[in-house]
Amino acid sequence: MTEALGPGRRDRRPWLRLRSSNFGLHRLLLAQGGSFLGDGLVLAAFPLIAVHVSRTPAAVAGVGLAATLPQLLVALPAGLATDRAERRTTMARAAMLAAVALATLAVLLDSVPVGLAVLDLVTFVVGSAQVLIAATGSALLPQVVGSDGLERANAWLFSMQHAVGSLGGPPLAGVLVAVGLVAPMWTAAGCYALAAVVLASSGTAFHGSDAKRASSLRADVVEGLKLVVGHRQLRAFMATTAIANVASEGVLVVLVLYAVAPGPLELSGVGYGLLLSCFAVGGITGAAATKRLRRVGRGKLLAGSVLAIAVGLAGPGMLVDPYSAGLALAIAGFGVGCYNVTTVSFRQRVVPAAILGRATAAYRLVALGAVPLGAVLGGVSAKLLGLRGSFLAAGALTLLCLAGIAAVSEGALRSAES
Repeated sequence: MTEALGPGRRDRRPWLRLRSSNFGLHRLLLAQGGSFLGDGLVLAAFPLIAVHVSRTPAAVAGVGLAATLPQLLVALPAGLATDRAERRTTMARAAMLAAVALATLAVLLDSVPVGLAVLDLVTFVVGSAQVLIAATGSALLPQVVGSDGLERANAWLFSMQHAVGSLGGPPLAGVLVAVGLVAPMWTAAGCYALAAVVLASSGTAFHGSDAKRASSLRADVVEGLKLVVGHRQLRAFMATTAIANVASEGVLVVLVLYAVAPGPLELSGVGYGLLLSCFAVGGITGAAATKRLRRVGRGKLLAGSVLAIAVGLAGPGMLVDPYSAGLALAIAGFGVGCYNVTTVSFRQRVVPAAILGRATAAYRLVALGAVPLGAVLGGVSAKLLGLRGSFLAAGALTLLCLAGIAAVSEGALRSAES
């Protein structure tokens, strides 16, 4: 019988050696890989289906709002479930919920006319499942690899997220939509089902140490909120991530109108998927380079990451050909990759395992709960400023993150970790 690694215990086995008797990193990566591919498919497919129903900015932004609203409404309950229930099982059930929702939409698309209301509802359900998968996965990772392996494991995880979810999923969705609207829905449902099976096939249990503690839901929520709000570095990262997410979501929700014909870039559905993949290429490169770039100090690395994101988001507003727009998105992706690996590893290291689910939920409530605001502002700014003007505004907004990053230094981060 094998034992899961706890925080601070180093896994001395080769990095991805497979051992069927242990729920190790290889199983977690496989399950996350299936989930990431499903995420990438619906990321591109839902806007394309929305455009098929209506080409108005409000309709497309509405789907984006439905996809991101769970970050605001489901984050705290997801954190509670992560700390109170067995984490592997919770993650498996969330993946199966997404699979069932997408399979239901596929059946409806094949049998009856589907309006935006139904599409928005399914998008919300899938988004809720994604929030729970992300919360449990983040809390599960330190228990699997230990504290010393966090940067490396997160680099693998974020690289896989970009490679499978962004680089593989969107182009595949474009191809599948050309075959039929139901094709990406069935494929994504299969991906989430695979993740659920992989997670459910292991008997290893991963609990937060407070899983059986008798306490009120309100007390548990407040405990997670207090930890994040009272921690200087986590508070700064939470605020800067929220601002960057508002800006990036504002670009993402209207990018399909800018990219797909008759938009300025005049791309097909497949071309739109490939455009989104440029962001993934940058993200993979950034995640892989983070460990080496950390030598300059994490404060400087984070400041450079914010600048890259700002330039990348503003790029489509200044560049009017697909290749230049793709390069801009790759630059933004590079910044996101570096930023995510650095900040997430820090959070997983400084927050106790028993409260990591709730602390992560509180963090994500603000950082990702701001994403629906970005979806709304994206539609509004595109109407008021035009598509190119909305991209420039997003880049300018991202620069505000530098104010929060300025207070973070390598010495401060090391002190908090110790």
